[in-house]
Amino acid sequence: MNMQLVPDSAPFSAEQRAWLNGFLSGVLGVLDQKMPSGISSENATETADDARDQKPTPSCSSDSVSSYPWHDSSLSMTERMQLAQEQPKELRLMAAMAQLNCGSCGYLCKSYAEAIAKGSEKNLTLCSPGGAATAKMLRQLVKKSTASAQEHSDASPSLSQSILDRAERQEPGTRSNPAIAELISCERLNGRGSFKDTRHVVIDLADSGLRYQVGDALGVYPTNCIELVDRFLIAARLDAHANAVVNGKQVELKQELQHRCLRSIPMELVEAAIQLVKDRPKRNGQVRVDADIVLELQAFAESDQLDELDCVEFMELFSSIPWTPQIAIDCLQPIAPRLYSIASSQSRYPREVHLTVSRVENKIRDRTRKGVASTMLADRLLPGSRVKVFVHKSHGFTIPSNPMAPMIMVGPGTGIAPFISFLQQRETDHAEGKNWLFFGDQTRENDFLYREQLSRWVETQLLSRLELAFSRDSTEKVYVQHRMKENGGELFEWLNAGAYFFVCGDARRMALDVENTLLEIISSHGNMTPDQSQSYLRELKESGRYVRDVY
Repeated sequence: MNMQLVPDSAPFSAEQRAWLNGFLSGVLGVLDQKMPSGISSENATETADDARDQKPTPSCSSDSVSSYPWHDSSLSMTERMQLAQEQPKELRLMAAMAQLNCGSCGYLCKSYAEAIAKGSEKNLTLCSPGGAATAKMLRQLVKKSTASAQEHSDASPSLSQSILDRAERQEPGTRSNPAIAELISCERLNGRGSFKDTRHVVIDLADSGLRYQVGDALGVYPTNCIELVDRFLIAARLDAHANAVVNGKQVELKQELQHRCLRSIPMELVEAAIQLVKDRPKRNGQVRVDADIVLELQAFAESDQLDELDCVEFMELFSSIPWTPQIAIDCLQPIAPRLYSIASSQSRYPREVHLTVSRVENKIRDRTRKGVASTMLADRLLPGSRVKVFVHKSHGFTIPSNPMAPMIMVGPGTGIAPFISFLQQRETDHAEGKNWLFFGDQTRENDFLYREQLSRWVETQLLSRLELAFSRDSTEKVYVQHRMKENGGELFEWLNAGAYFFVCGDARRMALDVENTLLEIISSHGNMTPDQSQSYLRELKESGRYVRDVY
């Protein structure tokens, strides 16, 4: 008989839980030779880390989101929370998230919410797409909830989970045990006159053993720049060469801070500051001063500043806090990996993986703020430098298994990355299906990414259609959704002929605009009512022919 070892709340699909239960039963000496239906031996070899890190799409999501009306990225936070207000705590936490199931946090939205509710995940800032709004709402929900003793006991890892964790750590190239790779190059794709700085990054996988499929993402573990770490140390009045203990080992503070998140301010940092002020010895007149500082810290914890500032600004704002190296390190979370859509086919480049990375740098409150991973790749790593990476499986966002099936791809800006890999794979496979790409950016002269490669594919007819939209080349801004509408009749014909429709890019604006335009095209050229158009689109999603990789 089957033994239930992996809890239903574990971040795996039903099929993955079934297989893992069988696998763990065998490890524990429980005889269960029956393979769950619907799982082939090939699928059964997925690592536990792959299952946890999957980027589900509407066609393959492990959780049926149709039962969660708030699971819609187009809804505002207020609308989502209203829909979930009568639901259990786990589902209210889920409603607060960005609803993309992007996997960048290492969970799905539902499993991240469950981990927070049970107390096994303390970090409330992992939802990158949701950003400050999600973190703030999660803190409010956690604060209001009264976790029972049973919930706290459930947070302890089970025997089966401990076995899984050990297996993950032994498996190389997973999120918990990344592989070591080397940077080959990081070349700028934009022209000199561009306002953007987009890089084509090539990483040597060498003998890492990493294998990826087109549509997968690469997880990159970044480090903070030394300038940011130095500013933090000065603001916190800490000695760079002081030591702290991490996982039972002594580490130098400055070196360890390169691997700690200094962007969002964890509530643990504020709470530790309050306790340090309360506990320090009081000199004459200090009691009242410290009482005022505690009140200021408590007010800060309830204010929007908690989400607007970073850790450096917090240290500068409360510069009198008597930090110790150990307390500072204990309050700061390790930097989460950044996920980048892979822009190469391993069939074409067996020992390499390519990325399309936008270098991020902004001026906020008279201070330069840099994207931690993008500037690491673009500025701080030289060819030959080592970087920790892992493959993040797409589980659905990939080329059709039928080489004759047409593909429509919409990927403005860096959203073009996976479609470069799609087209490389189709070229390698000599696939005969038609391919149509919609690409857009600011200007043709400076921002036509992969111009030579795309032009060559048009000449060889690998690309049947290439529609371009450069928003700043005319007085009226033109985006990819406008090009879709201009070609609506033929686009609908492709869909009726079995075409797959792929979208990659920003979820809150571009992807939403593209979906609304697609619905208009279906309604107009298919002579359908709004309800019929929604039904048509739903069928595309359920059949795996409308797939998004959005963030």
